[in-house]
Amino acid sequence: MELYSDTFIPSELASVWVAARRCPHCVWPYLFPVRSLDDAHWLCESCGRCWSVEHGHLRRVDPVLCHGCAARCKDDCIEILRRESPPVGTVP
Repeated sequence: MELYSDTFIPSELASVWVAARRCPHCVWPYLFPVRSLDDAHWLCESCGRCWSVEHGHLRRVDPVLCHGCAARCKDDCIEILRRESPPVGTVP
């Protein structure tokens, strides 16, 4: 039995598991599978964030470390990260 990514979820059940989940950021009910060079991720088309399944939980994919995918331009993912990060030198 093949394991999906770095989890204990069999690949056959991964799509069923994620289909029952919502985006942890915006609670959008649909996550779509996308394939990066090194891993499979789940894209929320509402907020544009990608998630990976690790040990039964969704973890945000770092767009800087991601190799990118065919679903969107990597620059778009980095722009989302830039917009949510405070400018350097500011106090939150």
